Amino acid sequence: MEAKTGFFNSLLIRITLAVIGGIFYALLTYMIVLFLNVPYEFVTLASVVVYLFYVGSRFVLLFSGIDSPYYSKGRKEPLSSLKNNSFYDTAQWVGKFYHHHDLFLFVFMGILSIMILISLVMDGLKGNALGDTIRMIWNALLPKP
Repeated sequence: MEAKTGFFNSLLIRITLAVIGGIFYALLTYMIVLFLNVPYEFVTLASVVVYLFYVGSRFVLLFSGIDSPYYSKGRKEPLSSLKNNSFYDTAQWVGKFYHHHDLFLFVFMGILSIMILISLVMDGLKGNALGDTIRMIWNALLPKP
């Protein structure tokens, strides 16, 4: 495996993104489970479990010492004691998954940000209150009964 370097391969950046991503996924879980009208205790429990699983799985990958597509310390050769076992193979698979997940999420968030900026510019040019276009699209997607 070729060693990766750069801004997104920094341990501090990966930890920060794992914590922020965990918070966002916990909030998304909270909203989805709350929408299903289940008891509030279960809503909170589901959010905490998702947060701990998300952050924990990324931390295991970061601190395992195994270079993967998700995070690489830049070693020339993997440690022989860490190579060719089921944990190493799983770390490689999970690393590839997180790498593709983060790439997809980055592209999605970039497109979403550009769309929001365009809608704000449209509101400003039309003389509407900022956010009217977003509110109109939101109401069209989720009409109130």
